Amino acid sequence: MLRHRLPAALAAAAVPALLAGALTACSSAAVHTQPVAAATTVPAARATVPPGWIVRRGPGFTVALPPTWTPRPDGQRAAPAAALEIGVPFTGQSTPPPLLTGFVERDRVGPLDVREQVLRAQLSAALPGATIGTSRHLGIAGSTDAVTFDVVDPDDGGTSVLGTRLEACVIRQRELIVETSGLPKYGFRYAATTAEFDEQLWRQVAGSVVVTAGASGAGATGG
Repeated sequence: MLRHRLPAALAAAAVPALLAGALTACSSAAVHTQPVAAATTVPAARATVPPGWIVRRGPGFTVALPPTWTPRPDGQRAAPAAALEIGVPFTGQSTPPPLLTGFVERDRVGPLDVREQVLRAQLSAALPGATIGTSRHLGIAGSTDAVTFDVVDPDDGGTSVLGTRLEACVIRQRELIVETSGLPKYGFRYAATTAEFDEQLWRQVAGSVVVTAGASGAGATGG
């Protein structure tokens, strides 16, 4: 991974571990049922794939991303336990390129409001200089509910795994916590410098996501 604060923060704040132990992509644990009373699922048909984008498949979810985005190599991964890490390739840029990370929670992790509180507490502890924004609900295909909020964090820069200089910058992370009527639960994170953070791209990414309750399977692949 890139040797600066962002990957460390991503790895440290990636999972509500206080509740579940992990947001693991490769766990062999059985998928359990965790009913949600009177839950209404957003129709999967609501998802839209932008023209020319590639659908990436993870264990129980799909998400579309630009064709120039590629899986992050093992040596550059910010959260090795994540189900998905895909972004603009890092070739020695002076700041971290945009990245999307996807997580799968297979254990009984509690309802959405508790998951959000735990994630916010973890982010506050891992990123003491960060500003954490207010949350809003979002309709994600296949989910019963989802919330999203931003984390803005100054990064001091440093040296990358390629030996290049990383300049100081400000990182914006958009957290997306996705609820289903059972298990697994899902989470996604879009991270980029404030200069490269693309609201339209995020709306297209979020609008393409489809999640499935009761799903299991292997890691992410191309569509």
